Amino acid sequence: MCELLAMSANQPAEVGRYLSRLIPRGGRTGPHADGWGVAYYEGRAARIFKDAAPAAESRFLAMLAQHPFRSTAVIAHIRLANPAIFGRATANTHPFEREWNGRSWVFAHNGKLPGIHERALPADCRFEPLGDTDSELAFCHILDAIARGIGRQRDFSPAMLSHTITPVVNELAALGEFNFILSDGECLYVHADTNLHLLQRACHAEDGTDEMALLATAPLTAEPWQALAPQRIHVFRRGRHLVEPPRAARPQFAPTSYSAAMTAAAAG
Repeated sequence: MCELLAMSANQPAEVGRYLSRLIPRGGRTGPHADGWGVAYYEGRAARIFKDAAPAAESRFLAMLAQHPFRSTAVIAHIRLANPAIFGRATANTHPFEREWNGRSWVFAHNGKLPGIHERALPADCRFEPLGDTDSELAFCHILDAIARGIGRQRDFSPAMLSHTITPVVNELAALGEFNFILSDGECLYVHADTNLHLLQRACHAEDGTDEMALLATAPLTAEPWQALAPQRIHVFRRGRHLVEPPRAARPQFAPTSYSAAMTAAAAG
């Protein structure tokens, strides 16, 4: 369907080596020829480059892979349109971005969610899709849950965020395949459903240890990538893996289901 690549690091780092390995899969050695995108965070804002053309044919993307962009959080995606009727278009190209609470939120998805277009967003939801994909609609559902569950708090913990989105993630994952990476520039929130791999790297320097976590749909190098445990929301912050509980777990403050929460909101 699609392929994901992401990075979290405790110091600004380059990801070009891994991006260059992903590029050929976008239409040359792989079928993911319906667009590409890369988001590099600079503090609270994301610098996003994307195009609906094949990654393997993009001289601009090849330049990005060679350019010494440095960031502590990166999300990249190559797309295979599925269904094909939702074809090549900028509005359908990942990663997607929305502002919430003074930060850029970026999202990319690998998988398919049949039936999601029958699940209408709440009438008072401030997030709307620009394109046709199930992925962007899922992103809007997740952001709506964040806006309702966390609101304007700016000191929320990664655990609070992941617990807040757990109900809607459970419901969307039940529709099909839901591997995704979500970020606010501070953390990567990663849902491993069927196929995501992790590579953790550390380099010892005089002023401390540089730590990096890399995520990819399929391993990109001969290094020791490990499959992420499925049906969990994994959190990565500054290159470290903060393992979250299985998705069946529910905190007491979270609604028992996203649908129930939306029904209650509408009734209110």
